[in-house]
Amino acid sequence: MTILWFLFKEGFKGLIRSKYSGVFSIFIITISIMIVGLGYVAARDTLFMVENIKAQFDVDIFIKQTAANDDIASFEKKLAQMEEIEHLGYISPEDAAVKFKKEFGEDIFDILDYNPLPPSFTIRLKPIYRNLISVEAIANILQSDPIVDEVKYRKNFLIILEKYQRIILFSVLGIFVVLTVISIALTSNSIKMTIFARRDIISTMKLIGATDLFVKTPFVIEGTLEGGIGALLASLIIYSFFYLQNTYLQSFFDYRVVVSYRFYIGLIVLGTFMGLVGSRRAVKKFLD
Repeated sequence: MTILWFLFKEGFKGLIRSKYSGVFSIFIITISIMIVGLGYVAARDTLFMVENIKAQFDVDIFIKQTAANDDIASFEKKLAQMEEIEHLGYISPEDAAVKFKKEFGEDIFDILDYNPLPPSFTIRLKPIYRNLISVEAIANILQSDPIVDEVKYRKNFLIILEKYQRIILFSVLGIFVVLTVISIALTSNSIKMTIFARRDIISTMKLIGATDLFVKTPFVIEGTLEGGIGALLASLIIYSFFYLQNTYLQSFFDYRVVVSYRFYIGLIVLGTFMGLVGSRRAVKKFLD
């Protein structure tokens, strides 16, 4: 226990002695964690917005005007039994005429002597099926029914949504990986400089019988502390930024940031991990 406490104290002292190199590592990790944290929230809320738009995505099924009422009723039962459908609505020719008047401001009977609008169904798919592949497959199944005249959905709109959804996801993952690697490398180099500055002390410790583990542990603790402090500073800055947005700027941007305490814990764990890996990497290359 005494040895363990000594190693921890040496790790703390090493952080203080490292001065500029330690401060630089903490600064880099702080900036990296801030970018990762803010990028995660921005990507999460953007993807959430895309999902909300997809939630309004409807598929319209137009029925042949020659279809009998019994056939329409049977088709409606078939739709109701489909597990992919979240919401189902029927629009009669009369309802379609009312909708036409609301949207275009003219009565269909003033334009024509009859109502050409066919009966139709509007379906909304469950979230898991709101993608191009699933929509196309479902549309093909519905189109094969003999009473169905046409199945319509905004294919190009869905393609654009999915394209930007993928771009956002891959961009965030790419930024996360790059910043993590950079932070680990910089922390590693900082620890290397610290080790080099204390090479005489390390040589003396080895001469009097200190084990490799005894020599390495304070440096690993030092790097882990740098990562944890950097992540803590980043979390405090991000929290302040979110507080400012939600308290004073929300009325201007109509946007409220909602994150739980687990978000900040995750950032601190990530920063600590960066420091730990960076220091272990430096120690392994320099002392082995």
